[in-house]
Formats: sequence, C-alpha cells, structure tokens
Amino acid sequence: MGIQSGSATFTRFYVPEPVTEEFWTFVREKLSAGRFNEPDDIQEETSGFARWEDFFESSFDDGSYHKGEYIVFHFRTDVRKVPSIVLKKFVHDALRKYRNENEGRWPSRQERREIQEEMRSMLLNRSLPQPSAFEVVWNPSSHQMLLGTTSTRMMEAFLEVFEKNFQIYPIPLYHANWAHHLAGLTVQEKDALSGLVETKSATAMEDGRFLGFEFLTWIWFFVEKGEGRLQLPDGKVGEIHLGERFVLTLPREGREKIVCTTQANSLHEARTALQKGKFVQEMQLLIIVGDNEYLLTLDSGLWAVKSLRTPRQMTDFREDDEDGFFLEKMYFIEEISSALNTLYTGFLKNPLTSSWEREVLPSFKAWMENPEEATLPPGEEFPQDHSETRAP
Repeated sequence: MGIQSGSATFTRFYVPEPVTEEFWTFVREKLSAGRFNEPDDIQEETSGFARWEDFFESSFDDGSYHKGEYIVFHFRTDVRKVPSIVLKKFVHDALRKYRNENEGRWPSRQERREIQEEMRSMLLNRSLPQPSAFEVVWNPSSHQMLLGTTSTRMMEAFLEVFEKNFQIYPIPLYHANWAHHLAGLTVQEKDALSGLVETKSATAMEDGRFLGFEFLTWIWFFVEKGEGRLQLPDGKVGEIHLGERFVLTLPREGREKIVCTTQANSLHEARTALQKGKFVQEMQLLIIVGDNEYLLTLDSGLWAVKSLRTPRQMTDFREDDEDGFFLEKMYFIEEISSALNTLYTGFLKNPLTSSWEREVLPSFKAWMENPEEATLPPGEEFPQDHSETRAP
C-alpha cells in the first residue's frame, strides 16, 4: 500500500518553500530534531521521523534522506493499547481487594479514579508498543509532498510533528486546494473558484466535494462522448479509459450506493442511476501515456490516489541500484500526476468560463438524462484549449 509498492496509495500535499539559505542542512537538522525515539514504559504513543530504508532506524547523519531532487523518509508511530475489557477486569479485581481490606467499604470517587489510573499504568507498562509507519516523499522544487497513507489519524500525527519541527505548513490537495495550485488556471479563474468554495473554512472538504462528484462524472461523459485524449504539457499524448469499477450515489445523501463494473449489463444499471440524479463517487481509470499504462482509483475527495499500478519495474534493478529504482518509480508517479493535472484543469476550465451555462452544461445534462443518446457540443474535445475564454 505504500508509495513504492506495486499497488501504491498516497495522499498529496502542497508544501510552501522554507525561508532558509542552506536548505539541505536545514532539512538534516529538522529531520534529526524530529526523529523517532523509543517510548518509555508507560508512554501511550510516540511519533517521529525514521530512515527511508528501514523505519526501525532514525539516524539521518549519512544523508540517506536525499535521493536526487527528493527528500525521502518514513514517519513512524508506536502505540500502546490497553483493551477496555482488560482494564475493566483489573479495576474490578482491584475494587474487590480494596473492599476486603477496608471492611466492605467502597472507595470514594477520588480513590476509584486513582485505582483506575494505577491499573491503567500497570497494564501499559506490561503491553508492547505496536509500530506503524508510512513513506514520505517531498519534492521541494515542485512543492509537492506525498504521504503513503490515507489514515486521518496517521496524517494528523505526521503534520503535528512536521509542522512543529520544520515550521512549514503543508496544504492538503483535495478538490478545491488542488484546483488553486494548478498552473493551468488563470488568476480570474481561481477567483471564480473561490466564490464556489471557501478553502479556509473548517468545512471546506465537504463543501467542495461537489467538484469531485462532477469531475468524476464528467470523465465518464467525455470518455463515452469524446475522444478521451489528453494533450500533456511535455508534448506527450495520453488516453483515458474507464476502469473495471465505479460507484454512484446522490452527493448530499451518500447512503444508497450503486457499485458497477464496465460490463454491459452493469453499465446499464449505472446509466439508470445517472438518470435518477446520481453522480460518480469513486472511479477506476486506465490512463495510457505513450507506452506506459496506469491503473488507479479516485474518489470524490480527489485527495488520494489509490491502488496506482505503474509500469512494471525490474526487481533485479532494485537490488543493484536502490536509488535508480526509486527514481524510476517517481518518474512514473510524476507522469501520471501530470496527466491527472491536465485532466482536472480541462474539467475546471468549463464551469469557470462563460461558455459553461450556454454550451457545455446543457450537453452534460442531456447525457445524464439519456446517456446513450446525448452527444458533445459541436467541436468539443477533452481537454480543449481555453486560453482565450473569460472567467464569469
């Protein structure tokens, strides 16, 4: 499930540039300051940075965190847990012992709290810490950071340690934030986007989720009714196809979900769900760039790339050249990231321009109402060059 696995899953962040003249010295010092230290006997949880090669080690003196233009390391968290039923049993026995020693008298409320805390500390001391870790890849030149996890708890623990030590505050690249950091949008288009979603709001993730629902449904629309071709910034051409599975639901409810495959009979069920007003909540995509094929899943948050299968890498190459194996993997991840950026920019150019209500939206709605009959507006391609259009 990590970044380097055969089926990679990761969340994406934008990382502002730190104010420092000696960047790599700064990185070494901050990683060392926030490195993982073994917990004491009663510490419930401890977190910190660890080595890329082995997250049971946390020394950064040899510069192993520096691979090409990337900063790479693990984030490790050790947690001690006392099952509630076990704690309850020991507290029960301790209370019985207290009554036997005090002529049947029950302990006071304060004494009960002290007994419970004593039992809890004793059990923590006897329990073994459970380690977990995920990979971190930071590209300072592109301001991108990938975390090899989708666990909210793990991400929050990482951000707490990272922000404390680096004094840098990563921005999660879910739907609206991802849009604001796309190079393909103009200032006017970003201003229009701000009118749709207030990214500084505490509820921005949910408030802007409609962008994800519409984007994923829009992809299906253009795969069926358009050419499904992407003109990438480096001159490459990509192709986009539906994968084997996607999920539809009503955006504001989300309780009833239709899980479909791209087989003919299931696709008919998906078309029926579209006609009832459902949007795509999760979608598997096959994207081809040159000779490279990528299979991945996106959900309506547009934050995580899930189960990404990149072109196969030779395992012998990894044994002979660990850095080369990593850099090849990052080449693949950046290639598919470029394709996704182009795809999302192409979608956003539509609702943020004056032609949306007049030309594009009617065709999109017609397709949703009758997926097998609707057609694209004349001359519509995906994504098209909107450099001459105006933001509303």
